[in-house]
Amino acid sequence: MPEITDKKLWMELQVETHPTLAEAVSNFLIEQGSHGVVQEELPGTEQHKRERIIAYFPKDRHFVSRRQKIRTYLLALRKIHRRSSRFQTRIIKQEEWAEAWKSNFKTIHVTPRLVIKPPWEEYPTKKGEVVVEIDPAMAFGTGTHPTTQMCLRVLERLILSSPHSPSILDVGTGSGILAIASRKMGAKKVLAIDIDPLAIACARKNAAANNIDSGIDFRTGFLGRLRRIFNIIVANLLPQELLSLAPYLAKRISPGGALIISGLLRGQKKEVISVFAEQGLEVWRSLESKGWACLMLSRKNERDEASAIQN
Repeated sequence: MPEITDKKLWMELQVETHPTLAEAVSNFLIEQGSHGVVQEELPGTEQHKRERIIAYFPKDRHFVSRRQKIRTYLLALRKIHRRSSRFQTRIIKQEEWAEAWKSNFKTIHVTPRLVIKPPWEEYPTKKGEVVVEIDPAMAFGTGTHPTTQMCLRVLERLILSSPHSPSILDVGTGSGILAIASRKMGAKKVLAIDIDPLAIACARKNAAANNIDSGIDFRTGFLGRLRRIFNIIVANLLPQELLSLAPYLAKRISPGGALIISGLLRGQKKEVISVFAEQGLEVWRSLESKGWACLMLSRKNERDEASAIQN
């Protein structure tokens, strides 16, 4: 990921499509390099519903090929589903991108207890609430996406119901939101890794903003180099990344531990479940939200122990 400067230019890409295709289009844009997307419902009748998906890409030599891939993908969707999609692009400056991003990132209640807020909004904390302040910069993870919210809900339940403070591994930490929330909800030892050093720098800044000076170890690196095991592992990644990391994720789960994976669409569950089954893991709970899925897995012979963590 290139370093952000005040002079940097971005390409804003907007796609208008039918709601039934919105999740697929969003996922494809992320796969093409957008670190998150914004989905908006457009005014229209019941018979002519439309949604707008907004994504941001660096204005560099790769964008022309990205745009062509997106155009080809949308044409293919039109042939298969007989629903039209149209898109447009415009160049925006870094400061315009920042303001556009801020306008779509508001304080949200992920659960009655867990609140995610941006630093530019004031929020009076209520008794019993856990408030996590996140400035994503250009790292993925604001808490607004369904996959992130599902991971947070599962983490809250597992951490609060655990008889001891669980150790947690956050793979592909991005903005650090899952690691920071885990620490504030009671996990004493959290390891957060990402292959992008700029994401790790962003995550460390967010941890400092949340007054966390210990308990989270942020590292740049690859999962395959780890040798420790963890009670809970969370990986909110693209499907192809989850599939390639399946053997490494399975090896890092402690006896009776749980693996939380998300970042996949509902239609991709079957393939992902099959690959993790080859590693001796089975699904013991599944969540879905707005077309996205979150799976909780454990080793087949340890399912009762993993369920005990939840109950």
